[in-house]
Amino acid sequence: LALGVIDAAEARRAPILLQFNPSNIEHFGGIEVAGATARALAQASDAPVAVHLDHGPDITLLRAACQAGFTSLMFDGSTTPIDRNIQDSRLAGALAIEHGVALEAELGHVGGREPGVATSESVLTDPAAARRFVDETQVDSLAISVGTAHGLAGDVDVALVRELRAATRGLPLVLHGGSGVAPNALRDCVRAGIRKLNVSTEIHAAFAQAVAGASGSDPRPALREARNAVAAAASLRIDALGSALRA
Repeated sequence: LALGVIDAAEARRAPILLQFNPSNIEHFGGIEVAGATARALAQASDAPVAVHLDHGPDITLLRAACQAGFTSLMFDGSTTPIDRNIQDSRLAGALAIEHGVALEAELGHVGGREPGVATSESVLTDPAAARRFVDETQVDSLAISVGTAHGLAGDVDVALVRELRAATRGLPLVLHGGSGVAPNALRDCVRAGIRKLNVSTEIHAAFAQAVAGASGSDPRPALREARNAVAAAASLRIDALGSALRA
């Protein structure tokens, strides 16, 4: 998966992030292994490749990610009341400053179905609450809920993205659940203020479909096909976002 995404980034000369949520980390054999592998791939690439913790649920995992060499963190307190989310996000922010890494937080809640992410109904982000949240936490970016869902296609409320951009005074906004969103809608989101897009389901589906027909005792040909399929899927998203030629 990571090699295919990096192939796309190098071909398109685009910056990317390799992200690990708690489920990914568990399947990878632990955060130290995940961090070391991702850092090695990033250092070997000609493209700018960051290593990001996605949906970190607590300070313990965020601290472990810093120690493992992750270059940015997400603290996800989106299922808690806003006062608790602010309190915990401020603690996460202090940790991020201590280790010199960027911090993303989430307000509102992007629901859906994805391993390692709380499965629930989405709650759209309120602009007034978003202004309060960023004023009191000083996070580097904010994940917002504007109609998408983890693992599912959703309609994006671009007007709400614009409102949130204004309410947060130009803070970089993050769109989770980007798989299945139409290219035109993604371009509208970028113009409205989205600066980071998370895409997981499409990438995993491209890989799985490529290896589904594998036969014989040598898996390498199927893995090469899967890497190429992932690169093609990632390239489509890079192009839709206008991220090509920015590295």
